[in-house]
Amino acid sequence: MRIERGQRGFSLIEILVAFSIMALTLGVLLRIFGGAGRIAATADEYSRAIVVAESMFAGLGIETPLEPGETQGEIGEAYHWTLKVEPYPFEGENVNIGFKPYWVTLSIEWGDENDPRAFDLTTLRLLQDKPAGSVR
Repeated sequence: MRIERGQRGFSLIEILVAFSIMALTLGVLLRIFGGAGRIAATADEYSRAIVVAESMFAGLGIETPLEPGETQGEIGEAYHWTLKVEPYPFEGENVNIGFKPYWVTLSIEWGDENDPRAFDLTTLRLLQDKPAGSVR
């Protein structure tokens, strides 16, 4: 078998350069896909926390009394919540309709000390000015 001079193949240096380029490319791709996985996991955590917060908002005034002040609690072992109910600074005529507007802020916190996560949801709710059954 004779090998002609024009068909020698690749040199060792060319193969090493090709493997180096391939290794760098694979490293970059693995970082991209690994980062996407972490982002997806974080998005899932936020989605679960939002479901917890919306569930709590739905139960305000029904399951949980809605009174001015601050209340704290936990849901399971994962989520810590803080509920703040503050009077809304209402400007205008002082008309007594039996209800007053209040800012309601629900803060949800979760995660460990090294990577804490949190967000706030705020809404405006009307609370009865006088207890039910009172006569004006």
